Amino acid sequence: MSKKKEILYHIIFWFLFVGLEQLLKSITVYKDLDTTWSILQNLGFLLLELLIFYSNYLLICPKTIPNKRWRLLIVAQFGLIILFPAIRFVYEEVILFKITGYHNYDMRDLDPLYYIYDNSYYSIRILLFSLVGYFMKYMWNTNTQVTQLIVEKKQAELQSLKNQLSPHFLFNSLNGFYSDLYDTNPTVAADILKLSEMLRYVTYESENDMVLLKDEILFLQNYIDLFKRRFDGKVAVTFIHPHDFGTYKIPSLLLIHFVENAFKHGVTDDDDNPVVVEAKTQSGRLIFTVNNKYRVTQSYDEHGIGNKNISQRLNILYPENHSLNIEQDTQYYNVTLIIPLS
Repeated sequence: MSKKKEILYHIIFWFLFVGLEQLLKSITVYKDLDTTWSILQNLGFLLLELLIFYSNYLLICPKTIPNKRWRLLIVAQFGLIILFPAIRFVYEEVILFKITGYHNYDMRDLDPLYYIYDNSYYSIRILLFSLVGYFMKYMWNTNTQVTQLIVEKKQAELQSLKNQLSPHFLFNSLNGFYSDLYDTNPTVAADILKLSEMLRYVTYESENDMVLLKDEILFLQNYIDLFKRRFDGKVAVTFIHPHDFGTYKIPSLLLIHFVENAFKHGVTDDDDNPVVVEAKTQSGRLIFTVNNKYRVTQSYDEHGIGNKNISQRLNILYPENHSLNIEQDTQYYNVTLIIPLS
């Protein structure tokens, strides 16, 4: 749902909500109330409803519902149910009393529990509206993203079929070259084996939504090794990672984009400022960083299609549960990606 549509729906909702509420009050509320007190009370009450509604809609729901943190959501709802009468009491019985001299409740025998109970209708009502509104928005956006993913996947599959050359033919040919060169030129044979493994990984493993983290790291290592080989080893790059990632899984081909960007745009021949790629796990999350220097004449396109595709993919896979931080100054480009491991 676009922001413009969302804002329009909210304006319509509040117009109808306030209109019906004022119509009901005009029928049921006594006509001889102090006009100043009535205007200020209605205005403050509306602002309080807006505060509770959007505290739930914009802060609590996005932090709990996408990540299925239901306990925290329930606790937060009870907190807002208590917060509503607390703010109302301060505004109406303290501030408005000083301004107009009128109380809304009889303060002589007002019981706190009764006050909370008496206001629960208003607080629960506005919370239910905010929950329903957020769930409708969430379902709308989720369905839109799923539809977009299906279309993009079909397009990718079609493009893959158009460009496909029999993988078995490629693998068998590369394995034949590897066997022929194993004894006479082991260095080239090792490079051919790495290339064969990369092709196999891209062809088969990328079809899976999730792959072993250790396989993704091996794919990056082979890519870096071949890049070094291409330039006769005159490449300043450091790849730091543990030897064992266990059985952790991540989305396939998620990390290669950032390494490709560093090699494409970065300075790779400065031993004092190498491209540094690091992958580590911490508290059940992957922390992946790429840091590199780049020439002033070369500028990254931070809003390029590659970064946009990665951001969209992360938003779908890990809504509100990931971090992609890209920092760029006049000389250095730094990327930090943090995602949960499965």
